[in-house]
Amino acid sequence: MVGPLISTVVRLGNVAYYMHSTPLVGLGPIGAGQIAEPCTVVTVGNSIPTSDDVRDTLHGFDLVDDVWSKDFLTSLVVRTTLPELNSSWTGELKHVLSRIAHVQNIHVVQLDSSSSQVPQGPYFLQNGRLHYAYRLYPDTAGAFVVAAVPADNDSSFRSLDASAYGGQYPSALTVAVPSRLYFTKTDEKPYAGLRLAVKDIIDLKGLKTGASSLAYTALHPPRAASAEAVQRLVDLGFVIVGKVKTTQFADSEWPTSDWVDYHGPFNPRGDGYLTTSGSSAGSAAAVAAYDWLDFSLGTDTLGSIRAPAAAQGIFGMRSSLGAASFSGIIPYSPKFDTIGGFARTAKEFKVLAHALYGSPPSADTTKARPARLLYPTDYWPSEHGPSQQLFEAFIVRLETYLGVKRTEISLEETWRQHRPEGVTQSLSEYFEHVFEWAANPDQWTSLFQDFLPEYEARFGKPPVLNPQIRFKVEYLPTVTAEQQAEAVRRLKVYQDWFYEHVMPPSDNDGKSSTVMVLPWTTGKPDYRDKYRDGPQRFTGTGFFFYNVGPYAEAPELIIPVGTTPYVSKFTGRTERLPTALGLMGAKGSDVALAELVSDLLEEDETLGGLGIAATRQKPLEGDL
Repeated sequence: MVGPLISTVVRLGNVAYYMHSTPLVGLGPIGAGQIAEPCTVVTVGNSIPTSDDVRDTLHGFDLVDDVWSKDFLTSLVVRTTLPELNSSWTGELKHVLSRIAHVQNIHVVQLDSSSSQVPQGPYFLQNGRLHYAYRLYPDTAGAFVVAAVPADNDSSFRSLDASAYGGQYPSALTVAVPSRLYFTKTDEKPYAGLRLAVKDIIDLKGLKTGASSLAYTALHPPRAASAEAVQRLVDLGFVIVGKVKTTQFADSEWPTSDWVDYHGPFNPRGDGYLTTSGSSAGSAAAVAAYDWLDFSLGTDTLGSIRAPAAAQGIFGMRSSLGAASFSGIIPYSPKFDTIGGFARTAKEFKVLAHALYGSPPSADTTKARPARLLYPTDYWPSEHGPSQQLFEAFIVRLETYLGVKRTEISLEETWRQHRPEGVTQSLSEYFEHVFEWAANPDQWTSLFQDFLPEYEARFGKPPVLNPQIRFKVEYLPTVTAEQQAEAVRRLKVYQDWFYEHVMPPSDNDGKSSTVMVLPWTTGKPDYRDKYRDGPQRFTGTGFFFYNVGPYAEAPELIIPVGTTPYVSKFTGRTERLPTALGLMGAKGSDVALAELVSDLLEEDETLGGLGIAATRQKPLEGDL
């Protein structure tokens, strides 16, 4: 009698793998070994293949998959409808494969309707049953808070019950990724197999949502459903590999001093000790650090995607307000909260944008380019000469691509000329308290008003909070209903003015007639070890370049345009600092904006995209 199967960590060479505890249904008993044995499943078509054909198939596995390796050739399972595959054929195959691996067993299995559901690729064979193989990677950037694998229920997740690399990376979480060979793109699942991590204010069914708060995590059980936007992506084929760190409750925090319950992730750029920015810190750090992760999700209320994307030198977009559902996500304010994502290239980001936001139903196949490129002199040019050179090179290229010259515009002057009758304040003065008064009361009523007393009632003590949040829970109740109403009114004034005199909303096809460039990096290093007088005490007061888009409910895509040198105070060497700008489109033009940038950078491969950062220690590679 076979005892209960448990999840197992298996080492093949110097690479660790995870064997999922649940065996696959479909293939009958194969062999009888009780020890987890690596094996490879291949499918043979309607004609007898040569041994070289099988070898070429395996070579193809090696090219597209980071999980499969020749170490999975201990056993080979050949699925076929052909009865002619005899011992002579398997003997010849074993001889040919002996040049690359020691194949101990070849099992020929007849292909039927049930076994056809078993994909090709790497597996572990135990007690005659196949188990999915996951490669284990160390989270050297400290970006993840929990690694996730599918539960027995396909729509639910559970935390990974395995660890590896503790000797080399003692503090690193272990993340498991399934073989890319398990997934086939279909009309129903066009993004099958793309790996995704989600910010830990976004619900995943079966896992807790912690928001980087130990107290909040302790109070709430695992979520009963995934956030609507995440479930949409899962239904389209995306594979969730875990949850990544956020500032506490996605508020504004400085590393490392404001991060108390959890240690802030590491920005892999430069000397490795730059700030990640926030609040989607882990989302950006993971995409910048790991080539085994395709995308991550974050949220942006007033810069929480855009700032980390710029700091890590990757692509990230704040969407139009309401472009994707925010249901199942811990809110800050429905007036500003958006969900978005990160990718390393513009082409990859376009894929995510299509999946997350979809295309407008009436969208056609033509690619109408914006006719105006706004260059707000309120923020341009950059005071940092080397950065401005990179910015200028990109903007000139964008002008050429669009076939237009930039239009210099002063937002302050445009406001002065067209502000409402009777208003004498400048743009920055009139909108100084809009976010502070409009958004912060929502954070109190939607979150802290219930969380604080519920926690104290359960545990008999108040929750421990990070410094910024301790400040916020004292400050938030002081904003009055009258102040919020006035801020909401002024927000509508801004939108009416902006749509008429700066940038109209997109047309019915989701196209934008106007785009705007905004500078997001200064060329100065911002380190993670700064000592400060106290918590940040951020309330959102003021009007800056990062307010322009959110107040207009418009999308903005961060584009890395290169790097500039700086001398690190840690290494004493010249390191490279990401340089990035934002391209803002009209409200509703999210997908068109992603397509525009992808098309531009595909035409000129010298622009945009810094790839994987090399600063953080890369995971061990297998001997392939």
